[in-house]
Amino acid sequence: MSYILLGPEEGDKNEWIRKKKAQVAKEHPDAEICTFFAGDDNGAALTALLGQSSLFSSYRLAILKMFENRGRTDGLVDAIVSFLKSGQQDADLIIVTSEKSDARIPESIRKLIPKENRIFFWEMFENKKRDWIARAFRDEGFTIGQDAIEEILFSVENNTQEMKNLVSSLTLYFRAAMPGKKDVTSADISEYAIRTRTEDGSTLFQAIAEGDLPHALQIMKTISETDSGGLQRAFAAVGTRFRLLESYISLVQGGESAQDAAAKASYLSPYPESFSQSGIRKKEIPVFSRAMSVYSLEDVRAIIRYLGRMDTAMKGAGTEMEELVFSDIIYTMAVFRGREPKLDLMPPSVDIRI
Repeated sequence: MSYILLGPEEGDKNEWIRKKKAQVAKEHPDAEICTFFAGDDNGAALTALLGQSSLFSSYRLAILKMFENRGRTDGLVDAIVSFLKSGQQDADLIIVTSEKSDARIPESIRKLIPKENRIFFWEMFENKKRDWIARAFRDEGFTIGQDAIEEILFSVENNTQEMKNLVSSLTLYFRAAMPGKKDVTSADISEYAIRTRTEDGSTLFQAIAEGDLPHALQIMKTISETDSGGLQRAFAAVGTRFRLLESYISLVQGGESAQDAAAKASYLSPYPESFSQSGIRKKEIPVFSRAMSVYSLEDVRAIIRYLGRMDTAMKGAGTEMEELVFSDIIYTMAVFRGREPKLDLMPPSVDIRI
């Protein structure tokens, strides 16, 4: 059976895929299992695996990740439809995407995969994330305080895969740098961040918040060169922080102190659960205060609307184009404050005579 795995929760998706692979390996020891990435494959590699029965295996499983990065004319959708219509019994396909609605999946594919095989993976509520992190550290032989958990939640995007990766990195670091350590504090998390600092959505937002376009573009390029999925996560992180900035500015203009506004700043998650996320770390208050001096409340709201419009373009850019698309997004935020410039190709001053 073929499936579509949707939603932002990558950790649970990966766990589902791991179990599926184990099931396939048990039922078909000679199975051929391959992973492809939309944007890198125009459909040819997928067709080569699924197009006809293999002489070397009794079963083939194709896992197509980042389907949101497909190109409009790359042939990938046609390859998928061709396979699904073939009715082959010795091959299956798993399509993986971060899309939050199956309406974003082409109808030609959607109608060939039953609704019960379109599985959504939503992120955890905030209290569930805290429990998850505490349990993950406990499994590694550590205890962790609530302040340290908050530091971690501010350091990762909203999925368990990133939390899992960070917990693994932290525990390895503590065992190597602090032998015998068992209790993890927020100071420990901060020290780790300083020693292993890399460019990410947080540092990109800081550069944009300061109105430093050259630095922001350099950070974006560094992320692109060092992390294959980094630009998509950075885009999401920048959007999150501008939503928090909108709340922060509104609270300060309403008479709250910077500290109180940081504690109360919140935004409504764009995911279907529609739960509220809140709080700006104390050490990030100067960044948000600086952003408030660079961008007006109207600017911030225009940027939020602009990022919403560009969400589909960013996801559909593909690995070859996403750096170019994100560069344009950063330029529009920093220079035009989220207001897309209109090109006037025939200004009034031009006198055209035939």
